[in-house]
Order: sequence, then C-alpha cells, then structure tokens
Amino acid sequence: MSRYRRILVHLSDSVRAESLLAFAARLAAEHEAELQAVHAVDSFALGAYLSPEAAMTAAAANQTLVRERAARARERVGHVVQALGRPIDLQVPGGDALRAMTERSRVADLVVVAQPVARDEAGPTAGFASQLLVGAGCPVLFVPEAALTGRCGTRVQIAWADTRESARALRDALPILRRAEVVEVLRFGAERDDGGEPLDGVAGYLASHDVQARCSVRAVREIPFAERMLVPNVVDASIAELLLSHAADTNADLVVMGGYGHSRAYELVLGGVTRSMLASMTVPVLMSH
Repeated sequence: MSRYRRILVHLSDSVRAESLLAFAARLAAEHEAELQAVHAVDSFALGAYLSPEAAMTAAAANQTLVRERAARARERVGHVVQALGRPIDLQVPGGDALRAMTERSRVADLVVVAQPVARDEAGPTAGFASQLLVGAGCPVLFVPEAALTGRCGTRVQIAWADTRESARALRDALPILRRAEVVEVLRFGAERDDGGEPLDGVAGYLASHDVQARCSVRAVREIPFAERMLVPNVVDASIAELLLSHAADTNADLVVMGGYGHSRAYELVLGGVTRSMLASMTVPVLMSH
C-alpha cells in the first residue's frame, strides 16, 4: 500500500467523539486522505410485552432520539471542519452499528476507533471493538483518551511474532512507517539456537520499502507453573505490560501489532495480548487480524 487514501472514523455518542474526530482529521491531512465519519450507534431496545399503544409511543420517542443524535453528530463534524478546514463526509447509516462499520471498512484503508473504556457508556464497548477488529476489511487504529491531542506515527514500535497477523499488521502500517522518524521492531522470547533471527528478515523487508528499523529481542520472565495454572493468560498479560512499558521508555507514539485470536476458541474471542492492550493501552495501537 503506497498510502492511505480513505480513512474511516467511528463517531459515537461519547464525550470523546469530537476529539477523536479531530484526531482522525489531522491524521487524514498528514496522509492526504479523504475522511469519512460514520455515526454508527445502536438504537435503544423498545422492550418486550408492550401494548400496541405503548409500542407506538416508544417508537416515536426513539425516532426523535435518533434525529437528535444525528444532529449532534453533524454539529461535531461542523466544529472540526471549521477548526481544521478539511472536508469530512458524514454518514448516518442507522441500524446495527457494528454491521455498518464492518461493511464500510471493506472499502477503506484504515479505521479509527476510540479505545473502549468501561466508564464511557456512550462510547464503543470492548465487545464492539473486538468484533470490529475481527471482521474489518482493513487495519483498526485504537486511540486512548490520553493520546487524542498528541502525535501519532512519529516514533513507532512494532510487536513482531512469526504469525500471519503480525505480517498483515506490518504491511498495513507501511504508509505510517514510511513517514516515521524512528521505527523499532520488538520480538519477545529467547534468542534462536540455530543462529537465525526472524527480525533480520523483517528489517530487510522494511528496508526494501525505504523504512530503516532497529530490531531487538526482549526476554519474557519465566512464569512459575502454579501461576500459569491460576492465571492462564499471565504470559500474554506480561507481554502486553512489556510492550507498553517499552513504549513509555522510548516515547513511542504508536504501537503496531497483530490482533491475535486462538484458532481453537470462538471466532470473536481474541488472545490475551490483544485483550490486555485494548484494556491498558496508553498510546494509539494499530491492529490487524
């Protein structure tokens, strides 16, 4: 991919929505991409066992609320367009929010979504985020609240594992990596006994795309058997902590990683590293599944 040409941003009812929209608009400007804002929110359930009269009243009230929410979305888009001077295409599809975002992601280069947080009931949920990541036709950039006003993509940290998801994330991030000032590739685990190092191939691939990266291997602490039995995802959580700690130490403003899932598990259940990163991220994280 030479560059991002269409960026999609999820516009929820959250108080963070306008800040996320401005973040996505700045990112689109940097990449000279068009920006589509999708106001994708689920309608409120009318409830079962209502009388016909009560159901009609509830439906009318719901339609009024839908119009009010759409008006707030247009107002937010207007504020950002006025502030940044760039056009934003607002879409209000209605219906199922996840389906609307997933369908539109198949004709986009990047989706921008706020990090799901429990305290923000009007923002994306963890379930919405994980299902969108699994079903999206392009990479998803999750942005924590603390990073909404900062830079993204100047100092990039890539978490590498010898998996299809890592390879996909690496390729999907190339438009950002080409513009970055610093790119570091990290692999967690032991040094190879046979003398071969997978990161050599990664560095060579990036160099062929005019991206100079430094590579390093980080050891993962040995987890006692008893601890593994008590907390099955303790290894994954440890890797997520190492990633975020290293990002803080190196002032990274973006983490790139695969969105891993366990093949033996239900399709929408993501791996422990992915879940931990979604819950604990302190910098934007670009994921591909």
